[in-house]
Amino acid sequence: MPEVPGLQISGSVGLDQDGVIRALVKGDVRSSNKLVVARDSVVSGWVQARDIRLEGRVDGGIEGTGRVWLTRGSILRTRCVAKELRIDPGAIFAGELRVGE
Repeated sequence: MPEVPGLQISGSVGLDQDGVIRALVKGDVRSSNKLVVARDSVVSGWVQARDIRLEGRVDGGIEGTGRVWLTRGSILRTRCVAKELRIDPGAIFAGELRVGE
């Protein structure tokens, strides 16, 4: 696991607004709006939000009720559920995929 500068969180994170995660999170992250998992950040848990932009790494799964965007250099393992999905060249995804529901 890469070294993440700054904040390290053990436990779940909940947001009632748009948010950016710049941390190592050992737990789930939930937002009712838009969420960005920033570059060099790692979430070892489930990520849920309306729209999700993954720039870092998630080792648990993602569920977006709107759009999910895996940017170049991002890593997603386990599972992705999204209404709409965009995967840029250079993004890594390994796992189960469900799109459009």
